[in-house]
Amino acid sequence: MIISGAEAPAGTHRIPAVERAVDLLEALASAPAGIRELTARLGIPRSTVYRVLNSLEARGLVVRGAENAYSLGPQLLRLARAVPSGFDLVAVARPLMDELARALRCSVKLSVREGEVALVVATAESPETYSVTTQVGRRFPLHAGAASKVLAAFGPEEVQARLLAAPLARLTPATITEADALRRVLEEVRRDRLAMDAGEFAPGIRAVAAPVFGPEGICVAALSIPYLDAEAARRERPIREGLRRCAGAISARLGGA
Repeated sequence: MIISGAEAPAGTHRIPAVERAVDLLEALASAPAGIRELTARLGIPRSTVYRVLNSLEARGLVVRGAENAYSLGPQLLRLARAVPSGFDLVAVARPLMDELARALRCSVKLSVREGEVALVVATAESPETYSVTTQVGRRFPLHAGAASKVLAAFGPEEVQARLLAAPLARLTPATITEADALRRVLEEVRRDRLAMDAGEFAPGIRAVAAPVFGPEGICVAALSIPYLDAEAARRERPIREGLRRCAGAISARLGGA
């Protein structure tokens, strides 16, 4: 870990009407529904729901069936076939990471599992003059650190088995070095979908991490924020909440849970 500073990137702008249309499409992805049900479920005014559905129906994105229930339309299949088979994880995550870094004034990092280590593939720098961060390309052991534990917890069973069978190096006094203790922690991470690090990799450095899911509910990355131990009292709660929201938003863009 290093201490560095960076300027905040430019802000983003959104169009409410487009967001309402996407909200309706996502709601209809679970089951067909009528205007009254969609209004109640999404908290959108009935008149807005009616107008947006009319526009979507005119373009073939939704269809109206029996009892005026709407469902997703055939035009979505044509659009879906145009989506590339792969995805650029960093390109998808970057705008949301930058937004989170500005909101929390913390550095944010994205890691993936590469064999038996966690590899940092992207960072978003804090707008503060000084912050805890790390470099893209840095590798961390799977048993020490918040992002590492997320990737281990949601990784294949054979990866977990090798990790728990191998010697666990002690990096600091807080590092988990007993297999049974690590197994229990990984179970908690899977249950809570959140991992904490209280100086396991570097003394005085804490971190929180959340999983990012891709298609078919597979964990494709870990989103994490490191911060100083002295800042835990005021940082931990907003970091946990912000990470959950951001990881969920990235997952949704990737087609995950």
